[in-house]
Amino acid sequence: MVRWEVVSNHFLEVQVDEEGSVWVMIHSGSRNMGKRIGDHFNSVGKDLNDKWHSNTFLPFLPANSKEGKAYLAWMDFALRFAFLNRQVMIEEVKDSFKKVFPTVKWITDTIVDDTVNGLINIHHNYASMEHHYGRDFWVHRKGAIRVNKCTGLIPGSMGTSSYVVKSLNSRNSFCSASHGAGRKMGRRDFARRMKHSYAQIEKSLEGVIHTDFGEFTYGKDKGMKDVSEAPGAYRDIDEVMANQTDLVKTIVKLSPKVSIKG
Repeated sequence: MVRWEVVSNHFLEVQVDEEGSVWVMIHSGSRNMGKRIGDHFNSVGKDLNDKWHSNTFLPFLPANSKEGKAYLAWMDFALRFAFLNRQVMIEEVKDSFKKVFPTVKWITDTIVDDTVNGLINIHHNYASMEHHYGRDFWVHRKGAIRVNKCTGLIPGSMGTSSYVVKSLNSRNSFCSASHGAGRKMGRRDFARRMKHSYAQIEKSLEGVIHTDFGEFTYGKDKGMKDVSEAPGAYRDIDEVMANQTDLVKTIVKLSPKVSIKG
């Protein structure tokens, strides 16, 4: 038996829609590589901005500079790695389902019309050159997805609903939408607040087979249960969806049955 513990917000979930069909959703990116790339080029930007006597609040790199081109190439590499990473994981899950349910059929492309090899595969946390309002812009999305005439995925938490959506092509949002429910507070702040309420957290996960909550391994909270991925740590996903009805429309509402965080 393998024992899993919650260590991040990356997940694999088995979910069920309102028609009883089973879905598999994976949230995983470049596995820290993207952060390291961003940190490196942010440092390069700071050094160059100091050299240029720039007083901008945020460091920048001209897109046509050697350093800017290098950053864009590395960012594209991280995004491609993340895309393939998710693709490999979902194929492993499909193989596992096939072993247990030999007659299983994957029918995503009968529900949405823009899958890639039967998958909905999207990014968040990246920059791209896009055309809006008659001009070209670098659009930076942090905690947001691009839904430009395409299908999007908006997860809630390990105990709440997730959504498959279609874009309404809102120009005011640069065709963007939320990439998830979003946290209410910092990880350690929530864990400290709930350290005596573990039974309440487990109750919020009734009906969901889920990974164990681990413990903080360093700092003054060392040994305290890390419940920072519990449903209560996140905003109400239904409220989040209600606040972006001008950005996307719901195609499928999903409920979690198995949630593996790691």
